Amino acid sequence: MPLFGLPFPGRDPFDLALMRKKYPELTSPPQRDTRKINDFEEIQREETYGVFRAWTGPKKEPGSISFIVKFAVAGSDERHQALRQEATIYHEQIPLLQGTDIPKLYGYYEGTRLNSNKTQISCIFLEDCGKPIFGSFVNLPLAHRAEILKKIGRLHLSGMTLDYFYERNVVREGDLYRLIGFKHVELGHQCPWDGDKVYEGEFRPDSIQLACGIMYSIGLELCLWKSRLSVKIFGKNRPRSEFPTQEAIDTLCEGIKLHQFQDEDRLHNWLKKYKEYQDQMTPEEFMEKFERPNFTELPKYFERDDCDS
Repeated sequence: MPLFGLPFPGRDPFDLALMRKKYPELTSPPQRDTRKINDFEEIQREETYGVFRAWTGPKKEPGSISFIVKFAVAGSDERHQALRQEATIYHEQIPLLQGTDIPKLYGYYEGTRLNSNKTQISCIFLEDCGKPIFGSFVNLPLAHRAEILKKIGRLHLSGMTLDYFYERNVVREGDLYRLIGFKHVELGHQCPWDGDKVYEGEFRPDSIQLACGIMYSIGLELCLWKSRLSVKIFGKNRPRSEFPTQEAIDTLCEGIKLHQFQDEDRLHNWLKKYKEYQDQMTPEEFMEKFERPNFTELPKYFERDDCDS
């Protein structure tokens, strides 16, 4: 049981507890694990519930292994049952996804805290797959967002959907992503996704191409597809009827940085001009004939006046 506050050097940051592995069921006599937990950091903490990252040694020491501990202590049976149910989902519903799309489950344990009137404790030990995504999904590369939707799809093909899906349901370590948070799920989903494409970077798929409505909604949140009615210019949707193709816009805008509020209007006027010529010349040819506006010039009121010399 993790103690409140930061661990002190040389002091065991955990209270002692007598725990028994309950799930997955042991198939052989339990072996005593002599590795000592020396360090931890708090991820979430409530009165009767918590999530911690723990290490088998000092966390900055090479070879020290990190893992995630989710635990419930005392309180109502609801917290303890929720942890056991989550362990059941990991082991029975989505075992083949462990280590690739979701963290590995090391076990579910129950026991009592020593020297404290034998307070009930239950906990799950999970693989540490990094920290939750910071910021919005749209800040991730397109290929990474597509892979996240594919992981959702593989979860669906296992017969399960998440009741909600936010950035906090995805953790990452470098370019590797895992889905987490299986407290609220729906079982029995029969997903029509074919397990292959999610059409990232293409126009929005129809109901035949991506038949799962839940995946389609998440794909919209992940901004995976181009709109058939609009184009994106610096992250903002603009009417497709007024501008050239998205591919041409991406080429014409490459390397551009807008510095002033009027720069956007100047850029839009230049892009609209290319729409008049897009059937006659490539974007590169257009830029040779019609020079791209200079967006680094300062307004006249910033220029030095002779009377200031």
